[in-house]
Amino acid sequence: MAHIAIFLMPERGHVHPALGLIAELVRRGHRVSCPVPAPFTAAVTECGATAVPCTTTLPKELPESLYDAAQLALAEAESALPRLEPVFRADPPDLVLWDIAAWAGGVIAHRLGVPHLLLESFLTSNSHWSLGASVMPARTFDSAAIRFFTRVQGFFGCALPEFVSGARRAIALFPREFQPEGDTFDERFAFTGPCLTERAFQGTWTPPCDRPVVLATTGVRTCAEAARGMPWHLVTKGRVRHPAPNVEVHDDVPQLAVLEHASVFITRGGLSGVMEAMHHGVPMIVVPHMADQRFNGQRVEELGLGVLLDTVTEESVRSLVSQLASDSAIAARVKDMQRMIQRAGGSTVAADVVEEELTR
Repeated sequence: MAHIAIFLMPERGHVHPALGLIAELVRRGHRVSCPVPAPFTAAVTECGATAVPCTTTLPKELPESLYDAAQLALAEAESALPRLEPVFRADPPDLVLWDIAAWAGGVIAHRLGVPHLLLESFLTSNSHWSLGASVMPARTFDSAAIRFFTRVQGFFGCALPEFVSGARRAIALFPREFQPEGDTFDERFAFTGPCLTERAFQGTWTPPCDRPVVLATTGVRTCAEAARGMPWHLVTKGRVRHPAPNVEVHDDVPQLAVLEHASVFITRGGLSGVMEAMHHGVPMIVVPHMADQRFNGQRVEELGLGVLLDTVTEESVRSLVSQLASDSAIAARVKDMQRMIQRAGGSTVAADVVEEELTR
């Protein structure tokens, strides 16, 4: 069996979506190595993969701007490359998968002469549609921007789009139907949907027997106050002073376990969370922080899968939870998307793509 190296941006919205694929590759007998910092070691090793120890330069909170986030991604890649390249030279992989935000993985594959595939944890791009063009305002090339793009070109040895085009295929962790202009993407793009698996590292969870469940991972304090006296049970995370009896607070929510029983999900709109909600048939209230999250929220609203808000208030949470939980038209569209995700194939199809490339 093959040795497969998987490079992920060390952030939960990038690590968690790949866990199902990692577990499926291990189940098929492949040896999988995944560089991750300590907070993600348990998640990777639970899947049966080898967690390659590394550190990260990323802050706890990513910036709103994708341009600013790209600068952080470059700094992370510049830090990771000299530490990880010797590891994989000593133990070369047969194939590399790299998250579109984990640039060191692509460069290591190129330097080792190893075939590589992209893992798309953002909406993807082609000549017809581009995430960057859709969410980033036009930027004048001031001296800081010129220095940044010069560093990017120096890191890759060419422009980023040119380097990305060297990947054999892209595995998109969402269904084609969620991708704007999805019918314009050719066979190089495999739209597999989310690759989910059990997450014992997050613990277990038992739903209440008498109330519908609402999950909130943003606007926590406002949502906690909104839930006070309401006929639903709120599950959330973080710090809440004097929560009401129907508010359950965790340090780290076992998100998949809760979504299995949830009626509504209040989220920032990261693509991994959106796909997890759709996999479980849960409508969303999207309150974005980053530009890509805002676009995801617009897509959710456009497809009739939930609503987009600029900010949460107690009044809006109460009214929208009631509306989304009872709207039959939204429920039907969410169920349609759930079926599309099931048809996409998830981890099984994604692992098939990897194995097809191993035999080329």
